[in-house]
Amino acid sequence: MLVSDAMVVIHLAKLTLLQTSCEQFKPVVVPEAVHRELLAGKAKGSADVGVIEELFNAGTLRVKRVRNATLLKRAGAFNVQRGEAEALALYWQEEADYLASDDDTLRKRRTLLNVQLIGTPAIILALYRKNLLNKGKLAASLQALRKIGWFSNTVIDKILMEAT
Repeated sequence: MLVSDAMVVIHLAKLTLLQTSCEQFKPVVVPEAVHRELLAGKAKGSADVGVIEELFNAGTLRVKRVRNATLLKRAGAFNVQRGEAEALALYWQEEADYLASDDDTLRKRRTLLNVQLIGTPAIILALYRKNLLNKGKLAASLQALRKIGWFSNTVIDKILMEAT
């Protein structure tokens, strides 16, 4: 099981890799706060929301509730907030295999939080290594991430080097 925050879902949708990644890492679940964040993009006219909604409707992406408020408090104690806090709490609650997040706070504290964290660039690399995308799609996806500006050039260059 992979629990994801909103940013990873959004990035993968923009790269047209969301469905492929959901099929590879299934089940893929998001907490309720992330679900609300994702669908809020509809009011803003985000083109990616349609794809995201289709995957929720098809059951490819699933929503789960965090039932344990103590886990949310625990996430907050590490300065993890909003959707990321719910994603972390859901990861702990469900004893998931991975937490998909590009959040810097989670990345810096992953060892302390005891999470198997995977970000958008690593998901793209995993899809490439499993032959679910070719070298051209890999390069195009990483270039698109570079343009989005969320990731450093060092991270993207490292993924490109690992793929060759």
